[in-house]
Amino acid sequence: MVIQEILAKGRQESAALVDGAKRERESLLTSARKEMEAGSVQREGEAKAAAERRRVQALARAELEAKRLVLNGQREILDQVYAEAVRALSDLDDDALLRRLLTANSAVWRSGKVYSNARDEQAVRGVVGSAYAGTIACVGGVVIEAEGGAKRLDLTYETLLRGVWDDAIREVAQALWPP
Repeated sequence: MVIQEILAKGRQESAALVDGAKRERESLLTSARKEMEAGSVQREGEAKAAAERRRVQALARAELEAKRLVLNGQREILDQVYAEAVRALSDLDDDALLRRLLTANSAVWRSGKVYSNARDEQAVRGVVGSAYAGTIACVGGVVIEAEGGAKRLDLTYETLLRGVWDDAIREVAQALWPP
């Protein structure tokens, strides 16, 4: 009987230990599941945030690329317009314009030198006489150099166009591509 009591007591203690171990195991499993679930939710949130950042960055890159392409296209068109203006000026055969340029700056060239392109040489020489110093590479207009080279006026059509172009480029762009 004593042995049976000891065995019964041992079985009870053993069952209590097993039950306690099962409860502990369930508690640990529940805790692990909760941690795993929380970690999963956190990782899912981080993944969604990273995906959103990548989407925003890709969109920003695409917008910048689109703007770059538009600006490059606009610049090409403006360059074509400028080149066409230079071509039109090179075809300009207006001796009166040359005379007006020379008359307006006669105080400078009277004691200096005047240069022009070969096409306009006769017209310029007709106005400035012995002050004509030779030809230069330009589409038209003149370069006037004061005596001793102290002052040089570049009145070539390209230079005049560049000055007007630089001053008016915004207006030209807005006329072509209103905001």
